[in-house]
Amino acid sequence: MLYLFLFSLLIQIFFAWWYRYRPAVHAPLSANALPGVSILICGKNEEAHLRRFLPYILRQSYAGQWEVLVVNDGSTDDSAAVLRALQKDFPLLRVLTIDPATEKTFPGKKYALWQGLKECTYDLVLLTDADCMPAGKDWLHHMAAAYQGAKLQTPQQPYFVLGYGAYERKPGLLNTFIRWETVHTFMQYTSWARAGYPYMGVGRNLMYERAPVLQALDQDEDFAALFRRTASGDDDLIVSYLALSQQAVIADHPEAKTISAVKETWSDWWKQKTRHVSSGKYYSERVKRGLAAYAFSGLLFWVSATALLLTGNQKIQIIVLILLLLRMGIYIMQNRKWCRALDERGQKAFSPFGDLMWVGYNIILAPYIFFKNKQQWK
Repeated sequence: MLYLFLFSLLIQIFFAWWYRYRPAVHAPLSANALPGVSILICGKNEEAHLRRFLPYILRQSYAGQWEVLVVNDGSTDDSAAVLRALQKDFPLLRVLTIDPATEKTFPGKKYALWQGLKECTYDLVLLTDADCMPAGKDWLHHMAAAYQGAKLQTPQQPYFVLGYGAYERKPGLLNTFIRWETVHTFMQYTSWARAGYPYMGVGRNLMYERAPVLQALDQDEDFAALFRRTASGDDDLIVSYLALSQQAVIADHPEAKTISAVKETWSDWWKQKTRHVSSGKYYSERVKRGLAAYAFSGLLFWVSATALLLTGNQKIQIIVLILLLLRMGIYIMQNRKWCRALDERGQKAFSPFGDLMWVGYNIILAPYIFFKNKQQWK
């Protein structure tokens, strides 16, 4: 058991280094260098969220050319009326309405996304959700600057910009864990992206060129079939399929993030989470092995440490306790660096508990990752 503990500890220390925080550095740009951007939002029965959040997006202070395109996907509430009212005050808002009776080529949100990409004015598209608001008026600027800074260095190379999608801060254990897990997830997928293995992004804050995506959906039969048979996970599928042949840029400036409405019950959050992870089975083999090694070594570490502390002799218990505290200290410091960079507050004391909860969460979530998941968008 001691050797198992030491082996899992070494793996955990390796991943602490692999997932270390490294700030993204982007060169400042002049206004005339900024690209044209279409902000794309797909929504179905999002009347309340559109009324609350969309004005913040429409008030971005962006010096380049831009538009906001909302795909109203067969809504039966008053989403259309809300959008018409906003169009009177914001001429840059465009609306694409999909009739509820439309026969869809792709399931759930995927069809709305596909149609929206075709309708966008600009080739560079910034995705977000109807229940999201930007962290400030410069959100679009920071996301576009991250893209353009890389594009100017290698003009022939398409890029994906992976942004951080935060959640509203509210009291309670569920909210604290959701926000901890969101930072933790961002830490993982951006670290793999920096190593040249991007595997996911979040649709509430993701930027890419639409032409390669539309080409894959319209001309690549294998990818279109995969896109069609999965109920959700459109963002992960696109990033994991296309970003390997392109470049991923990390946008971790605090003002480059979005803030989303958060689930307030465990059941609602769990339903959302199991839907989001359904595309994990389609990640590359290298990424799946790495993510599995990180999660499984964490489980072995805590199980073996607990067993040795309960059954080992005093000398073993002291050694295990020291190494346990060392590992906890490293991960606490790591979490704080990521939270400080992303302006994610209120997690300093929670980090060790989040670490333990994440181990149990992975055990329960595994069937949803590796087996078929038929949950729909709405």
